[in-house]
Amino acid sequence: MKTRFMAAVAGALTLGLSVPAGAAQADETAKPMDADTAATAVQHSATGDPSQAPSRVAAHWTPERIREARPVTGPAPGGRPAAPQTHRLPARTGQGSAPVAGVAKEAGEAAKAADAARTLADVSRSEVWTAHGSMPATTVGKLYFDTPKGGSQCTASVINSPNKSLIWTAGHCASDGNGHWYSNFRFVPDYHNGREPLGSWTWKSVTTPKGYLNGGNKDYDLAVITLWPQNGRKVADVTGSQGYRFNSGYTWHAHEFGYPFDTHPARSGITGQDLRYCTGTTWRPGIWPFQPGQEAIHCDQGHGASGGPWLDDLQLSRGWGYLIGNVSYHGSDSSDEERSPHLGDAAVKAYDAEKNR
Repeated sequence: MKTRFMAAVAGALTLGLSVPAGAAQADETAKPMDADTAATAVQHSATGDPSQAPSRVAAHWTPERIREARPVTGPAPGGRPAAPQTHRLPARTGQGSAPVAGVAKEAGEAAKAADAARTLADVSRSEVWTAHGSMPATTVGKLYFDTPKGGSQCTASVINSPNKSLIWTAGHCASDGNGHWYSNFRFVPDYHNGREPLGSWTWKSVTTPKGYLNGGNKDYDLAVITLWPQNGRKVADVTGSQGYRFNSGYTWHAHEFGYPFDTHPARSGITGQDLRYCTGTTWRPGIWPFQPGQEAIHCDQGHGASGGPWLDDLQLSRGWGYLIGNVSYHGSDSSDEERSPHLGDAAVKAYDAEKNR
């Protein structure tokens, strides 16, 4: 049984966040829970504060603030205070969707064919994705938000849902991992080199697992954000959406997308202005330290790519694949081994908390 209650966020206010003092938060505490279940329970924050109204959030992001927004670092806390993620819920799969009729598609079949040809081989040294104006690029974008240190940015992707208004990102792009929410979320799909061809959407509500919100456990580094319509248009109707696979395994052949400002190992020419991608096979990290709540892939995308989608079975003829992970962290600045939380019970609960808002 899921209950909702009003939770104080005074700690967030002391950090200088504009998270609403009366934000509605929901968790799963109606009955005693073991440590695993408590960690996969989700917590929700809604835009009850007038300062977070769509018009005010949109106005907040002036060209100067957008230019000054820096990629967020994280996940900040290094420990694992929460129990490893559970996988008790049934596997769940949802397909992606195309934009509604009338949405412009600038990229032709030649561009798609070129990208398809070069992505046949695995790419761990990220390359620029050039086929803008069509899926999958229209479903991936920059996510701007405020932290106590100022304007920040990550990557997010549009995920199919009943409300046609969901984006997926990393938990450290929504919370500091110490019980505090970030604010002023603004999503810009298909961003490239300063262009915002489809406009932008602002946030309505956000959910992340309590395992990340209260402790920053990397096994739970995911977040789901619901967006307000833009001029009456829901984001997935304009951009299309990606599908998802939850509680469904660890080994996939995935495309990873993001807007990195740097790489691991470091190389020059990475500016945060281009949508970049890798392709490769994911795996379950082990044997020591064994981390059943995470997945790994070889990809050098660094800060700014956080939250970017890992998509299995991405077919350019339809433009969508299945979300099976999101960019979380590199274990070392000198290694291209990148990690994602495994999308298990916590992902199912976070998705369910937002899919109908």
